[in-house]
Amino acid sequence: MRNESEREDKKLQVLNGLDLKRIITVAAQVLDDAKEEVNALNVFPVPDGDTGTNMALTLKSAIRDLDNLDTENISKVAATIARGSLMGARGNSGVILSQYFRGFSDGLANLQTANGPQLARAFDLAAKTTYKAVMKPVEGTMLTVGRAVAEACMKAVEKEDLSPEEVWRIGIEAGAAALNNTPNILPVLKEAGVVDAGGKGLLLALEGAYKALIGEIDLTAEKPAETVGPVQEGITRIAGVLKNKYCTEFLIKGSNLNADQIRQAIESKGDSVLVVGDEQVVKVHIHTDHPGQVLEYCGQLGDLTEIAIDNMKLQNEMITDDKLQQNNNVVSFPLNKVNQTATHNGETKPIGIVAVVPGDGLSEIFTSLGVDYVIHGGQTMNPSTEEIVHAVEQINAEAVIILPNNKNVIFSAQQAKDLCAKRVEVVATRTIPQGIAAMVGFAEHLSLDENLAAMEQELENVRSGEITFAVRSTKAGEIDIEEQDYIGLAEGKIVTAGRSLTAVGLELLDNLVDEDSSLISIYVGDNQDMQAAEEFKALVEEKFDFCEVELYHGGQPLYFYIMSVE
Repeated sequence: MRNESEREDKKLQVLNGLDLKRIITVAAQVLDDAKEEVNALNVFPVPDGDTGTNMALTLKSAIRDLDNLDTENISKVAATIARGSLMGARGNSGVILSQYFRGFSDGLANLQTANGPQLARAFDLAAKTTYKAVMKPVEGTMLTVGRAVAEACMKAVEKEDLSPEEVWRIGIEAGAAALNNTPNILPVLKEAGVVDAGGKGLLLALEGAYKALIGEIDLTAEKPAETVGPVQEGITRIAGVLKNKYCTEFLIKGSNLNADQIRQAIESKGDSVLVVGDEQVVKVHIHTDHPGQVLEYCGQLGDLTEIAIDNMKLQNEMITDDKLQQNNNVVSFPLNKVNQTATHNGETKPIGIVAVVPGDGLSEIFTSLGVDYVIHGGQTMNPSTEEIVHAVEQINAEAVIILPNNKNVIFSAQQAKDLCAKRVEVVATRTIPQGIAAMVGFAEHLSLDENLAAMEQELENVRSGEITFAVRSTKAGEIDIEEQDYIGLAEGKIVTAGRSLTAVGLELLDNLVDEDSSLISIYVGDNQDMQAAEEFKALVEEKFDFCEVELYHGGQPLYFYIMSVE
């Protein structure tokens, strides 16, 4: 009884900002350590199970913004976590996690500390916010786990006055039960023999925070969680004089800061202006020829920290010169690609376009079709919300259209839309062929709304196919799949699998081609020999002799072929 009494005396009766900072930092490390475990829960056997990675990177972004925040005010810490996770959100799971912390922050608004009932309300608002953020909520996912946590906490505090520790424990116990039940809600989980990956990631984070709260985990003597680096600049060789060559980034810390007013004050000093934050902390990013003027103005508003000024022209020359030397004058651009005509000629376009694209060949195709900024990303490498915002701000245009080209990027693109000063619209392309079709429908002489309608219309005229490989043995409907089998996906659904790439490819096209089809486009991945691709093309032409067949170097990772049928 004595030990139990001592334990009761040690319980925190309220949670303050420093407590929340400490336990969320631990949660981020726990989730990062277990990200591969979460990735392995992907129900599809294809090599794109990145739920754990996306959630871990999102939470890392949140704690990066906590590094220089030292306050006992729990509402300020929660708001910083919410803002950081939003900017770093990657993939559907990462965006939902960022919305979870947004709701959690709303539940702690205007509080110095939080007791048990107030913490329960924060969990309740966190769960409700995630449901509101998803257009068509699906049960048996991380939404269900978050709601179970909230309902258990709210029910518990109605009966008795509980400490934050007790509320948190009750929540994760209910969350664990809900997670274990997800296969009974979603048949696809039961068929694969796994629980929901997003729900597992959320529970791992909450469990890590709880263990830190009760003293089971202490990272003060360990290395801090790896932080997320700054957004990569788009790289391409720049001819002539580069205007606004200094990439300038910093934080302003103060009181009563106004991000909109700061943006308006400095936007005439350069381009690619990004100003986000709240009354206490504002992040500034700008390309300018006068970084001193920007720093001088912002320095009058508060304390400047994390100042970084890079000369993009010199960086570009060093990088591209190295590439020229290493590749016998063949320049490769592994990072984001900027169409310099659109961003550096000083003219403001009516409409600019950002596209998320994997592979150097596909990047060239999208750029040739008129895309202004290509973000290198896709399966297993979903860009963050901040990277998408950065790309939008790079383009000197009155309005910008985003082409996600991947179902896991759509949510992040929609979040970025709300963070940009200019008008931004998302054409919800789920595949590379859809993105190309959308660009075919784009016309510079049309208005934004007319272009959006035309691009959406073009999506109905294309069917998408992909061939990758199985990362584990499983069963998809009536199809038995062995590890390392080739897998054919038609519109995202597994329709064929086998040991022969050619056989899988032809059977996949059988599912895509009909009597009205006239064009088959094949984009070859970086793991496929072009000579073999030419031989495959010949077989396709022979079998589907009523269609024109085109072959392109795509350079995409993981997918041997991406195919479109029109």
